[in-house]
Amino acid sequence: MTHQILHFVKQPSYLRIAKDRVVRLKYLVFNGESAAIIEFRDDLYYLHGGYGGAFPKVEAALEGEQVGAKVELSLTADEAYGPRDPAMIITGPADQFPPEAHQIGAHLEGHATEGHVVDFVVTRIADDRITVDGNHPLAGIPLRLVLEVLDVRAATEEEIRARHAFAPAPQPSTPSRH
Repeated sequence: MTHQILHFVKQPSYLRIAKDRVVRLKYLVFNGESAAIIEFRDDLYYLHGGYGGAFPKVEAALEGEQVGAKVELSLTADEAYGPRDPAMIITGPADQFPPEAHQIGAHLEGHATEGHVVDFVVTRIADDRITVDGNHPLAGIPLRLVLEVLDVRAATEEEIRARHAFAPAPQPSTPSRH
């Protein structure tokens, strides 16, 4: 008769995603219509709990998950960056724009009547007229997200006061000895 020895391994005690926890994600964003990859990131931090660091539907999907969880979900344009707003596309005489606006792709800041700052991108220059667009580049696009939870930790009081997560500072590299 052979004897088998079993070794039981205790599962690490991972925190679950909940309000006031900092979540580190790896993610892929796909255009929901064309399936083209829009963005990939393997180290995103956000403060969970309605602080604006993640879309509400993303937070709802991740609530209660722990390290290692993989979540896939789709967002309508309204659930993501909202619809494109034609009022955010402005065309005017080139001489009414600053010199840095005279190049397609240039980024400008504008101040809305309510006082907040709006980022604009120069999208067209023709016939001494410049067109800028203040819509988010992904506005009007449904998205498909693939998320993987890499870490969950309790937020610091400073992060809660600031209403966003602080990514850890990069560690200095150790000089090699030759």
